[in-house]
Amino acid sequence: MTEDYEETAEADEDELCRDIQMKLPDCLWQLDYVNRYRAGKFNEDFAALETGEKFLFGVIEIPFTEEDGSFTWGVWAEVDAGDHDAYVRDFQTDAAEGRVIAGRLANDIPGTPEAFGANVELTLHAGRRPEIRVLEGELGIQQARGMSLSEHEALDRELFGDDDEEGDNEAEA
Repeated sequence: MTEDYEETAEADEDELCRDIQMKLPDCLWQLDYVNRYRAGKFNEDFAALETGEKFLFGVIEIPFTEEDGSFTWGVWAEVDAGDHDAYVRDFQTDAAEGRVIAGRLANDIPGTPEAFGANVELTLHAGRRPEIRVLEGELGIQQARGMSLSEHEALDRELFGDDDEEGDNEAEA
């Protein structure tokens, strides 16, 4: 698996990660440095390829079922060029607030292999990143029902390995 995400939450050793952000849409991330530059333009919120595809960065929130808060995936969604350009025009203004647009998930999500390409709905905001609602697949089901502690622990192990094993190996060295 390509590691195109980064942990953005500062956590104690025993605390589980609550936030993963994908750096780019997968179609850009898979390119080498020079070809990524040639492919289009992008920043932390928008991406546009020379071939015409347009992307917005947003957040999928998955509420926890056994504690307060949520797990967030910062992801990219491919959207219609007109919707993308309108959001660029209205970025951080009241004109963007509450607008809803359709898109397709543009990142692989660890633990949910069918998520890439899933239909999503983005709700745009004036003062924060778009909220993304996943409309299909296991990720959409999990977003609607929430994430249990055992699912959160399993995801953390998949993303970062088992800390107990790492500690055991260090003790033996």
